[in-house]
Amino acid sequence: METSKKLVLIDGSSYLYRAFYALPPLTSPKGFPTGAIYGFIRMLSKLMNELNPEYIAVAFDLPGKTFRHEEYKEYKATRKETPDDLKKQIPVLKEILKLWGIKIIEIPGYEADDIIATLAKKGKEKGFEVIVVTPDKDMMQLVEDGIYILNPVTEELFDREKVKKKYGVYPEQFVDYLAIIGDTVDNIIGVHGVGPKTAQKLLEEFGNIENILKNLDKLKHRIQEAFNEAKDRLEQNRFLVKLKSDINLEIDIEDLKKGKADLIALKNKFEELGFKSLLKEISKTKTVEKIGEQKSLF
Repeated sequence: METSKKLVLIDGSSYLYRAFYALPPLTSPKGFPTGAIYGFIRMLSKLMNELNPEYIAVAFDLPGKTFRHEEYKEYKATRKETPDDLKKQIPVLKEILKLWGIKIIEIPGYEADDIIATLAKKGKEKGFEVIVVTPDKDMMQLVEDGIYILNPVTEELFDREKVKKKYGVYPEQFVDYLAIIGDTVDNIIGVHGVGPKTAQKLLEEFGNIENILKNLDKLKHRIQEAFNEAKDRLEQNRFLVKLKSDINLEIDIEDLKKGKADLIALKNKFEELGFKSLLKEISKTKTVEKIGEQKSLF
């Protein structure tokens, strides 16, 4: 993956949730919840040091309905409300990212995943190597030559063959795979009784949903019935799980070039939040910058 231009796109909403639930409920000296912020910044710090990207952006979901709700009113209807302690941390995290010189992108009516899909496509067209940082398996559909997924939790980097090895299907089959198995979190009802292993075997044999439906007579009676029952909603499922890579973004990839970090403001913010270990790293960085070396913030 040697290239002079690297674009890193971070699924901010997905990672923030992971950080919130993975870490103990940390608080600042004044009692403000900080666990999700700390987990996110730690991940980002590691990422910046390892990848040292010149171009980087973090995409977030905004509250409210998206174009998928217009198609399916029950989309994400079973998802729990965002906990208050997490809601409070989001504006503070965004403030830190801006001080760090990192672009934040959020668009009403679209999810962070769709923003990332659009930017990944744009980045590849401009000759960038694109690394999408997300723990969300739904994003595997984006993987192709020049676009990779990095899971920040397991630190696995996925190319096309790695996706096939882990899930049994190639990235271009992933939309059909997700449409078949469904998603309880997003309230997408798949084919009843057909789990990941069966879906993988069927797609390996027949390639896609259309060919599975054409060859139902070759399948077990139970699976035939399940697909017949689900036939009418499979196309809708595909619409819901397929990421939109053609959003009209008035953003050029050059706009995502990392800006200069405001180290003094970051130091003050970290003191306020009680992030002592991060403060030590900032002190080192300031010394390094004085002697003219280019290093990551932490």
